[in-house]
Amino acid sequence: MARTPSPVLFSCVLISLFLLSSAQSCSKYAFKNNKIFSACTDLPYLNSFLHWTHNPSSGAVQIAFRHTGITSQRWVAWAINPKSKGMIGSQALVAYQKSDGTMSVYTAPVDSYRTTLQRGDLSFDVSDLSATYSNNEITIFATLNLPSNSTTLNQVWQDGPVSNDAPAMHATTGANVQSMATLDLLSGQSGPLEEARRAIPRSGKGIFMEC
Repeated sequence: MARTPSPVLFSCVLISLFLLSSAQSCSKYAFKNNKIFSACTDLPYLNSFLHWTHNPSSGAVQIAFRHTGITSQRWVAWAINPKSKGMIGSQALVAYQKSDGTMSVYTAPVDSYRTTLQRGDLSFDVSDLSATYSNNEITIFATLNLPSNSTTLNQVWQDGPVSNDAPAMHATTGANVQSMATLDLLSGQSGPLEEARRAIPRSGKGIFMEC
């Protein structure tokens, strides 16, 4: 005699189908400002995505870094390190929504594991820098003018709480210490970035962009 599927099993199937259908993919995303990028990658941690268009002859890279599922009380950052795989030397783009509802977006060179993500010029020119916050998603737009031979990048991305309209320390476990990868601008391939993780103090001032 045929057995009727249990309500619990049926519910599990429905939930699984919902999760699969709601999973985001960068290739299916349409920007509200009608921006179009030639390539994208789903970053493996922190609900993040990177879209870009690379001009090999000039070295210019137009990027959009998206972090979904985030509240207005948190900051996000995306950085590349042009010279090494370590956190020191990374060149970051930082964005968050201030208490008055406006967006703060700026560049911040990372020269210490105790960085406070202070504003500063990067080692390459950045133009068209802007950021949006909508539907629990922060997006950073920018054009990076990299050396023409820069085709493989070491990238790091991060998020953390905002306190008194300024970035505060992010978590130092789980996805927050795994959010790094290499990126080939030509092939679009993204892979794990292997490096020794430096043990740092858990007390004292600083944001600890540790990776």
